Amino acid sequence: MRMKKIVLWFISILAVALISSCGVVKEGTLKNDESKLWSIGQEMSFFSKYGVDAKVLRNDESMLIYSPTYQGRVFTSAFGDENAPSIGWFNREAVGLRQVNLRNTLIGGEDVFAIGPEGGDCSIFFEQGALFTEENRKLPEILSTQAWKLVSRSKTQVRFECEGKVVNALGKKFDVKAEREVSLLSRTDVSKILGIEIPMNLKLVAFQSMNKLTNVGSDNWSEQYGMLNMGVKSYFNANKTVNTFVPFRPGDASKLGDVVRDNVFDTASGGTLGGERVAVLDDYIRFKCDGRHMSGIGVSARRSEGIVLSYDDKNSILTMIFYIKPSGNRAYFPVSWRNSQAGFDGDAISVFNNGPASKNIYYADMFYEISTHSPALNLVKGRSQFHLQRTFHFHGSEYDLDLLAYKLTGISLKQLRVK
Repeated sequence: MRMKKIVLWFISILAVALISSCGVVKEGTLKNDESKLWSIGQEMSFFSKYGVDAKVLRNDESMLIYSPTYQGRVFTSAFGDENAPSIGWFNREAVGLRQVNLRNTLIGGEDVFAIGPEGGDCSIFFEQGALFTEENRKLPEILSTQAWKLVSRSKTQVRFECEGKVVNALGKKFDVKAEREVSLLSRTDVSKILGIEIPMNLKLVAFQSMNKLTNVGSDNWSEQYGMLNMGVKSYFNANKTVNTFVPFRPGDASKLGDVVRDNVFDTASGGTLGGERVAVLDDYIRFKCDGRHMSGIGVSARRSEGIVLSYDDKNSILTMIFYIKPSGNRAYFPVSWRNSQAGFDGDAISVFNNGPASKNIYYADMFYEISTHSPALNLVKGRSQFHLQRTFHFHGSEYDLDLLAYKLTGISLKQLRVK
């Protein structure tokens, strides 16, 4: 994962820190109930109060909030009506106060379009010749300050598009067109996609984003000229009972590479696997996401099974994220900022757990981030690539959640509930 340096500044009496992919992080005192979630109705009231461009997709049993102004991102979703818990995490200080530079501030959201690479010689987050430090990091305008066009909208589906320019650290310029189609899925849709009947006792909210990146410039993208990738970042509320699980393809490390690609933030274990934060089991990785320890992992395309799970035991929310992994042996960018020797043997999935930046700080915004990434894209002019991600949230009894989790992943609720 990327090395993250903290720069403190203040909004009223709140101390706020800036970190690499995680932007503004509120620092303060510990909450009494860190796991209590806002309701989706409270979120809508918040957006209305601060005049935020936020709109709703809804079906008979779920809803989500999105914004064209904020790059067509899904801010959050909920199963049920306005009293249901809001599942996504976003930076309310940045969205509400809007007294920040959005090019170096984390906004968050439950489904956020991303373009990369962020690190390495071809990074699009640093200007040519700039040192890779937090002070020099800037998001491209198409991902931060540029509003996207709302192309079409129905009760359960919305489409956006935007054209813009990005420049990498080598000075190479890319003209791109980005498009997104976000669809709220019904219970019937979910059953068909997952191939199993969803118990009626389980509440659910599910949606998918179909993302498309097109080379609209005059040059072909190549390893020599420069390439981009894309993906989706998903931010959720952390608490002491949250763990993430990444199923992986078992096999010889000499052929498939390491199971966990990067663990440089796990300073409590000296950057090594083990301890209680990261555990590699027979066919999945367990990674603790409690918002109390800045840490992160990456998983290669050769190891990825195309799925990430998380379980919030306190709120009984089981989350499953699926993405469509392209076939064949494709090149991927490393997620890390470091100019590692990984080359194009990078990450298809990454998970980040936010936490206090130093021992002298007792609280940071409690969220974790799950990201899925496309291969490096060698697009000729006029050609496009797609990246599809689906997000499913389930809430209900231990019995039904256990049955669902085991049928889909072979992981039981007992394993998901590891403290």
